[in-house]
Amino acid sequence: MRRTGWLLLAACLALAGAVGWVIQKQKALQALHAPKKPNTLPLGIQSQAGEGWVWTKKDGERSVAEVRAKEFAQVMDPPRVQLREVEVKIFHKDGSGFDLVKSPAAELKADEGALYADGEVEMTMGVKTDPSARNRLVHIKTSGVTYDTQSGKVTTDRPAEFDFENSRGSATGAVYSPADRNLVMNSDVKLDWHKGLRKMHVEAGHLTYKEDEEKIYLSPWSKLVRESLTLNAAASVVTLRKGEIELVEAANARGEDKQPKRNLEYAADQLIMRFSADNTIHRIEGDGNARLIALSDAGKTTVTSRRVDMDFDVAGNESLLKKAFGRGDTVVRSEPTRAPVRLMKSDVVEMSMRAGGEEIENVETHSPGEIEFLPRGPADRYRKLNGEKFWIRYTTRNQIETFRANKAVTFTKGKPKLPDSRSTSEELLATFDPKTGEMMRLEQWNRFEYEEGDRKARAEKAVLEQPNDLITLTGGARIWDLTGSTDAARIELDQKSGNMIATGKVASTRLPEKKTGARAKSSLVDSSETVQARAEKMTTKDENSWIRYEGGATMWQGADRVEAEIITIDRKAQTFRAQGKVFTQTREKPKPGGKAQVFTLVRAPELFFHDPEKNAHYVGGVTMDRGDLNVKSEELRAWFSKDDRNALERAQAEKSVEILQKQPDRLRTGSSEQAEYDVSDGRVVLSGGAPLFNDSVKGTTRGQKITWFADNDRLLVDGETAAPTESRIKRKKSGK
Repeated sequence: MRRTGWLLLAACLALAGAVGWVIQKQKALQALHAPKKPNTLPLGIQSQAGEGWVWTKKDGERSVAEVRAKEFAQVMDPPRVQLREVEVKIFHKDGSGFDLVKSPAAELKADEGALYADGEVEMTMGVKTDPSARNRLVHIKTSGVTYDTQSGKVTTDRPAEFDFENSRGSATGAVYSPADRNLVMNSDVKLDWHKGLRKMHVEAGHLTYKEDEEKIYLSPWSKLVRESLTLNAAASVVTLRKGEIELVEAANARGEDKQPKRNLEYAADQLIMRFSADNTIHRIEGDGNARLIALSDAGKTTVTSRRVDMDFDVAGNESLLKKAFGRGDTVVRSEPTRAPVRLMKSDVVEMSMRAGGEEIENVETHSPGEIEFLPRGPADRYRKLNGEKFWIRYTTRNQIETFRANKAVTFTKGKPKLPDSRSTSEELLATFDPKTGEMMRLEQWNRFEYEEGDRKARAEKAVLEQPNDLITLTGGARIWDLTGSTDAARIELDQKSGNMIATGKVASTRLPEKKTGARAKSSLVDSSETVQARAEKMTTKDENSWIRYEGGATMWQGADRVEAEIITIDRKAQTFRAQGKVFTQTREKPKPGGKAQVFTLVRAPELFFHDPEKNAHYVGGVTMDRGDLNVKSEELRAWFSKDDRNALERAQAEKSVEILQKQPDRLRTGSSEQAEYDVSDGRVVLSGGAPLFNDSVKGTTRGQKITWFADNDRLLVDGETAAPTESRIKRKKSGK
């Protein structure tokens, strides 16, 4: 459209006002130009002319306006001048052309200072004086036109139609002011732009066109429709550039763009639409309560913010949403067709669309934010994440593919009767199933910390494999609760079963249990005292009722200690097993008034302890040291007190038994196939094979069964007839 735009109706109406130049000098002109009076004038007619009438106004040598009428009549009462077949030319200042106004009849009301055309008025704008020049004509039809000779305004309160190069329209009532070149359309404003393939329809309750500014002001309501796009608003302003729409500024605006595969809605207190040269939208800016809704088969996405900016790409005849930028309390609500609803909040959010403008491709926040995963059903868990910055990548159908955040804080609502969980980390990356939208993998690293009820954890990195409900901690990993703690280089925790695997410099501590009855104290591992362990690997099952330590395992409670390559504790079966280079150390507390505390040290390839029987079974070549007593055998069974797990009651050595007691002044040795040791009276019974007992002071004793009381140095020998007892007594040499 040219400079005057689609509202050149105003200029056309203005041309009719040029007739007003004749009013001020009407009486003087009558004497010069009036034809000779006929013999008889009609009643009320003062003068008339029927041979044509011409009036010209000049500004120096330049013609300003020219008025022609075929008939002219001056009426006495009320005083007025009647013109027939009126034609008015208003010349352009540059002399390139003129605007033409035609009307079958017009009337000059001298007392009112106005020229009025009640009938049809036709106006043609932009007629070129050079026949070879291109005419961009604007044609306007209306009626009831009044020209005010004092103000120069041209008005009509009747419907008007206009038609020009790119558009056609209508309105009811119009006012044109030539002084400021403003056109006002009072009501029922309608305009159709039809340049090329793109059509734009504009409606408004009231319109003001300011030609010098190339702006159209629509109020109190306005409506713009272009193909699939509709904009409804209160007052709005349209800015033109060379006759084309360049900018639309609308108040309280609501827009909608309906496409076959997606629907786009937007609204704001103040909305700006920017158009390209080909009359396509390339940017929309919404300020104040801004809202953007994208609806497609993949789901619904709603963006609300204080301000939303939208950039568009042009494909064919469509303006396709390319990017949306929200600033100020931005909320993005994504409702995929199947996955849980996602609600993201951040002050500044940037959203990029996939090619075609139907689906989201990326979302990035430029300020701290929060995202909530709202459950759709009982099986879904409520999740919330806070972070300093988010990056979200989408796959098809608006399904999240990856979610990344830094300085992340997560919250997960616990299942019924289970506690909520929280975590923190410097970095977070979540991966989702593109088909279901369910989270598949969650990685958190750099100072990860976790809390779920009484259970807590920390590590350099944590990975949650959601389908398996498996958490893996690496780098200074630690898990602890009210029952104890586990430290390792790597910890794997199955959240469904509670099973755990820790590897790499494992250190565990199990705190005393509240129950401290006889059963707890009688076990090889006393649950009433703190238990600590070290190993290369630790495995727990069945809520820590089954525990295995592997690789240089060491377990201790105070002075009591167990070492082995593998240590397995089964609390349900009430068993304790140690395998490979087994070493046990138990400290027997002294009885009141008794001797000092006694340590029992046992080494063997394997140990099995059965709690109900309070029996420890060592196999594979055993060595036991208790005070000054040393016992070697292939197997060793030890029974402990039911009241005190550290109190050894008796022991039984089997196969290739060797006993050694070494004291400062004597040495005792014994051998047999079997040996029994009763702690209460210090009795040692050798039997099986060919029992032999040797005392460096008293000599050697052989027999089928030899009983030795270590505490009081008594020796009993039971023999048989077929094999009489043999004793060799060493006598002391007499001194000289």
